[in-house]
Amino acid sequence: MENDERYTCNFQQELYRPEYWLEIMPKKATKYNAVLKLKELWQCDKVVAFGDSINDIPMFRISDECYAVENAVESLKKLATGIIGDNDSDSVAKWLEEHARI
Repeated sequence: MENDERYTCNFQQELYRPEYWLEIMPKKATKYNAVLKLKELWQCDKVVAFGDSINDIPMFRISDECYAVENAVESLKKLATGIIGDNDSDSVAKWLEEHARI
């Protein structure tokens, strides 16, 4: 499966528990492609993304701003525009409440 161009595989330890998980999905079924499609459909001027794990890296690369939660993996934090509070503190909701313009 590793060399199969039709799929992407991510294997890692669960961030908040001792178990491991394996994510197998079609190569085009990525957060990166989802952001591109949403930008096109909604004609977005700006995309802000939030994440905590390695599967968020492609989404961070295509987003205009990206915020990692405090307890995110280090590789994601390095790509982030900023670091917000941890995932147990409603940090994304608080960021949106403070910054979203509706």
